[in-house]
Amino acid sequence: MVVAGKINRVAFYCRMNRRDRDYTQLLPEVEQALNRRFGKGNWEMQMFFEVASGTNPARKEFNRLKAEIKAEYWDAVVTITASKLARDFKQQMEFMDICKDRQVEVITVRQPEDAQLIYQRVKQFVQEYFEGSDWL
Repeated sequence: MVVAGKINRVAFYCRMNRRDRDYTQLLPEVEQALNRRFGKGNWEMQMFFEVASGTNPARKEFNRLKAEIKAEYWDAVVTITASKLARDFKQQMEFMDICKDRQVEVITVRQPEDAQLIYQRVKQFVQEYFEGSDWL
């Protein structure tokens, strides 16, 4: 859980689909977002980087991140866009469910593709249109 005034443990998940991309160019943007959210010096970040398809369920770093979230190691996950987490809808929702269950905030740097907002809208849709169903 994110608590103001403490050092927040943040996982930066960065997935690329090609090896010729340079993730380091994203770091200033990520740092600015974390400074705005937590305050300068109130966060420590570890990177989870991989070159893989966002539809692949066997992504090593993505699965390691999910396991560490379940183990309550992280306070927040930051990513550039929601599609960097997963391009597979089911994987995206399962990831967000894990984060919600462990009170891990998901911070999406670039708007309007905000992972939290997408998740909330889908959950609302399911509740309204599939009431009584165990779908999702």
